[in-house]
Amino acid sequence: MAKNPRPDRNWREPVHRSQVGTDFGITLARIQWDFFATPSFKGCVPRANICYGLAFRWLQELAKTCGVPYKRLLIALRGEEGELNGRFHFHCLIGGTATRNYRTLQHQAEWLWKIQTGGARVDVRQYDRSQAGADYVAKCLGANAYELNKYSFANTVTLSSSVIRLIAGIDESGERRCGSGHMKKRAGSESSALLAGQSTICDETASLGAGMAS
Repeated sequence: MAKNPRPDRNWREPVHRSQVGTDFGITLARIQWDFFATPSFKGCVPRANICYGLAFRWLQELAKTCGVPYKRLLIALRGEEGELNGRFHFHCLIGGTATRNYRTLQHQAEWLWKIQTGGARVDVRQYDRSQAGADYVAKCLGANAYELNKYSFANTVTLSSSVIRLIAGIDESGERRCGSGHMKKRAGSESSALLAGQSTICDETASLGAGMAS
């Protein structure tokens, strides 16, 4: 009979959950993002597939405005229901715009969303690279401790294929710099897991719509 009549057999779970959220945030913090945005909807919120379709179309129009191919736009898109009113909205990190005038593009992005949704509210802000880190990225994407504990943060973020490729390239570059030591082995394993879809990053492009960057 166990000395402790009620042993905590799942003591590793909280630690693992924390690592999932932290690793996810650190991975995304390696990207040179340009903006983070919070697009929302007015009136009756459309079905989820329509919401994502509107978001992808908005990002496509933004790529045209920037003069860059849509497939090169870096995107991390997350949908969630508001904690206060339960209304569905998005949090989005955007990079690869190649802009030199962040303020102008910020206003253009907001205007594009308002035109597309009939005046729905959207907040677009320049990404602050000086604060780039796991906690900052998590905050940008609207994650909180409760969501991290449910794993929903890492499992509901849609990444463009351009982000997947970029992170894989960063890992490969790390392998070349680190040589044959343990760091190389770790970087290689992370890159392999990423490309195999086994990491905490979730590429939901195929399941959420063909409009996403590929």
